[in-house]
Amino acid sequence: MSIFRRAGNRNILVGIFLLVMLAVFAGPGTLPRLISSVVPNVDESIPCAWLRQGFSRDQHQSLIGRAATNPISLRVRSSSVPTTLDGVITITITITNNSIGTIALYYNPDQVRIGDDGITSGLGLVFNPNSAQPAGVAQGNAFYPESDIRLLGPRQSCVHKEEFPMTQLPAPNIANGTAVVKAYYRNTSRGAARQSNPQATPIYSDLGLWVGITESAPVPIPLTAGT
Repeated sequence: MSIFRRAGNRNILVGIFLLVMLAVFAGPGTLPRLISSVVPNVDESIPCAWLRQGFSRDQHQSLIGRAATNPISLRVRSSSVPTTLDGVITITITITNNSIGTIALYYNPDQVRIGDDGITSGLGLVFNPNSAQPAGVAQGNAFYPESDIRLLGPRQSCVHKEEFPMTQLPAPNIANGTAVVKAYYRNTSRGAARQSNPQATPIYSDLGLWVGITESAPVPIPLTAGT
């Protein structure tokens, strides 16, 4: 009996090891995404607002992060349409750094844009239909506040959530299940670095933010089951 018990324990350990290796080779975000998809109200990563802020960027930056090409990807998911007009829809945006360097993002949790004017930097959501935005102004060589610079580590993800009352969304399309939503992140400037220590020579003349635009795949806003 003890022989079979020892063999069973070894099989369990081998099984656990194989599952861990599968998660590693499939990608660092595979297991968290799987858990968040099957367990309600569980996110796959920390809130983006909890990310480290980018202080003293004239002295401290990741060379690998600065050189990364298209390091950022987005995923978006939507809660179901509520059954009452006073309900809310929650849109969850996951930002992932696919590189092996630390990436600096321009992110303010209170300034996520609804609609896209094709020029303004930051995180945003586009609802189709009814998501037009007036034209903005490109930041150029912007002086971003340090509090709006967030650092996303190698292979790290973070989550941002926006809640919308039903009255703020395109009701007919929401009700018949034809509305879709996608997320985007744009940055038009590496940012101008401020000298953090007057006694030290700056190493970097900019904040090292990634410049470019990336979008998630559009996803439908699902109808509540049974409606």
